[in-house]
Amino acid sequence: MKILHTADTHIGARQYGLEERRADFSAAFQRVIDIAIDEEVDAVVHAGDLFDDRTPTAEDLHETLHSLFQLKEADIPFLGVVGNHEQRRGVQWLDLFAKLNLAVHLGAEPYELAGFKFYGLDYSGRREVKLPKITSGVLVCHQMLDRTQSNAELHLNDLISCGAQFVLLGDWHEHEVWRQQNVLVTYSGSTERWSMAEEDARGISLIDLDSGRLDRRELKTREFLYISEEEDPFKSIDAHRHQMKGTIVCVTIADTRYSIPEIEQHARDRGALAVRIRDRREVSQSLETGVPDVQLEYENLDALIGQRLHQIKLSDATLSIDHIIREAKIADSKVDAEVTKLLEATRETA
Repeated sequence: MKILHTADTHIGARQYGLEERRADFSAAFQRVIDIAIDEEVDAVVHAGDLFDDRTPTAEDLHETLHSLFQLKEADIPFLGVVGNHEQRRGVQWLDLFAKLNLAVHLGAEPYELAGFKFYGLDYSGRREVKLPKITSGVLVCHQMLDRTQSNAELHLNDLISCGAQFVLLGDWHEHEVWRQQNVLVTYSGSTERWSMAEEDARGISLIDLDSGRLDRRELKTREFLYISEEEDPFKSIDAHRHQMKGTIVCVTIADTRYSIPEIEQHARDRGALAVRIRDRREVSQSLETGVPDVQLEYENLDALIGQRLHQIKLSDATLSIDHIIREAKIADSKVDAEVTKLLEATRETA
């Protein structure tokens, strides 16, 4: 039995505020579906964060449904769990797709396919994760593992001993594989570059559940040009000027001689779609201030804040409030009312 493992498609992500990037994330998901159909896999397994947030637009839903209907027509089931980005209170988008017979929302009760049992665990927050009882088969979950973050809520040893033969993970955006005691634990990685730090090529995994073999398929995505602090940014941009159209240019600078606006304009004049600057120049303070030298770094501050909040053990209610304030498509004038409603609901269930 051959499955396609993917995760962190983040459909709807309007990275850098660009409609082109929103379209890129949807296109990457469609490429995943195309590979699944071309490879004639027995199932597509999605390990969470199908959408970038819990309120996808009608356009995002339309494109996602189009892709899922293609899978259905090819008689390929779509099995999934819910990630932190798309997670809602109550009914999940995956439940809606299940009602339309387009998906299976995996849970503690096994879903059987071709003699294999599939179990699922939705994102559980930063609290201790309770793994389902498994005798054999495949566990799918969306959590951080201690091999990727020191304070992660999942531990590799627990997954190795949980009873599953395969553990398919989402949340970490890089491809990782661990094999111990005849158990395969793996992250598929994201299908598009969700942050400036994700330099490696994006892809999906094809896994033969009978043999345990894992093969990677690289996804064609928008070009990112990375320029290190050791390079002259102007010369590097000029060296790639013939491939610059539509590219995302990511520049790290540590030399105070370089002007950020001039670098940005230089790249845009040569066709770059967007320019991101990681500023590592030291900012000297006068001795009278008593403030030590610091380093500045500005990329997508909202993403950086989200990543940091994701690492610390906040309550689910606190994370929900953060989502309302920073991410949800709610008018500023209605934020107070939404937060109050959430707090009242939390108090009633406490």
